[in-house]
Amino acid sequence: MNKAPEHHDPDEAPENRPLSIRETLSIIVAGHIGVRKAAQRKEDFGRARGINIFVAAVAYFSVIVFILIQLVRYIVT
Repeated sequence: MNKAPEHHDPDEAPENRPLSIRETLSIIVAGHIGVRKAAQRKEDFGRARGINIFVAAVAYFSVIVFILIQLVRYIVT
C-alpha cells in the first residue's frame, strides 16, 4: 500500500513562481531603503515579471512624488 512519491513540476515550486504585484512592490520598497542583500535582490528581480516591476515602480514613484509635493506645500505655507 505504498504510494509512489509524487513528482512536482519545478515551475510550480513557490521559489520558482513569478512574484505578484504586491510582492514586487515590497521588493522595490526594500531595495529603495537598502535592506535587501544583493543575492536576494537578484533572485527577486529574476522571478518578477517586467510589467509588474513597471506598474509597481510607477505606483511607488507616484506616491513618493505626491508625498514630496505635500511636504513642500506644508513647509511653504
